[in-house]
Amino acid sequence: MIIAVDGPAGAGKSTVCKILAQKLGFVYLDTGAMYRALAWALDAGSAERGSYDDAELLKQLPLRFSIEANRLMVSYGGRPLSGELREPRISEAASRISRLPAVREFMVAWQRELAKRSNVVAEGRDTATVVFPKADLKVFLTADLQARAQRRFAEYLEKGMDLSLEDIRESIRLRDEADANRDHSPLRPAEESVFVDTSDLGIQEVVDRLSAKVHNLIKAGSSIHTGL
Repeated sequence: MIIAVDGPAGAGKSTVCKILAQKLGFVYLDTGAMYRALAWALDAGSAERGSYDDAELLKQLPLRFSIEANRLMVSYGGRPLSGELREPRISEAASRISRLPAVREFMVAWQRELAKRSNVVAEGRDTATVVFPKADLKVFLTADLQARAQRRFAEYLEKGMDLSLEDIRESIRLRDEADANRDHSPLRPAEESVFVDTSDLGIQEVVDRLSAKVHNLIKAGSSIHTGL
């Protein structure tokens, strides 16, 4: 079964999907981490500037994604990647390269391959519209800009990162604009998406709502397919 969750930065997708996957016993497919991993790999000097939209170059990178112990694992040259993928500069770089057609095709191929191996909760910006158009459940999480900025601010504070709330709010606003207006796979809700505004909702409340919908699908005998 594939649960596809889309939405803008700071809407709570990562936290909600991680907890939801644990509750359901599914794999949490963090597509954002996959794009950040590619951005990190390119930033590490594996490619010349201006060559990022080269499909063959991307395939040659020693970047690997796998599912181990019901978790998405990311490695580069055999080295596991984790905390370094959450740095603001890597997130910004991921936003830039995600607009490139070759990058998105490269990532979609990986995401579909991983979803063939397990039940997944996949989150991103085009998981329901492009990556898994036949997902069993499609969700669009959103929240107002201020709420999203405050959440990201709290996250950075906890990690000891020194960024102002105003700078974070502007960064998210620009990311929203870029995601919605890019030519390839823009951020938009799928027609069948369940909308959830998380501005005034707690994480557990959102998880419980989505979990209930998944269980209703299972009880109704929803067919299990590849979601491709």
